[in-house]
Amino acid sequence: MRVDIQQLLEEINDIEITPEIPDDIIEENKTYFSFSLQEDYQNSDYDKNYTYRVSIIGYLKRKKDYTENTLEILDNKAQEIISKLKEMNIRCSYNDESATDSIKKIKITGYGIYNQINNKLV
Repeated sequence: MRVDIQQLLEEINDIEITPEIPDDIIEENKTYFSFSLQEDYQNSDYDKNYTYRVSIIGYLKRKKDYTENTLEILDNKAQEIISKLKEMNIRCSYNDESATDSIKKIKITGYGIYNQINNKLV
């Protein structure tokens, strides 16, 4: 699941898909997205086919630059990420999570239901 999500997100231009990185090593003029994945058992059938709720929590980050509209760049990238995740039937929400004035962050959360019978998110 993680590999599929990673490959899909890497199709987005001008974004670094990375493991979680500290704010102090974020480079100027680069946008970063890191995410964690969780699968929670929901139920199963008599043939032991399981259904899971798949949850994703990600952070989109960019160092604030007063020569550009940093928030607009992040908003556009957030919409691209949400569109890509929607292709996999992951339903998303997002909100601003800026912790400091120098780093702008958007938190993206999403979920989908994975069924082993279909081998995909439904």
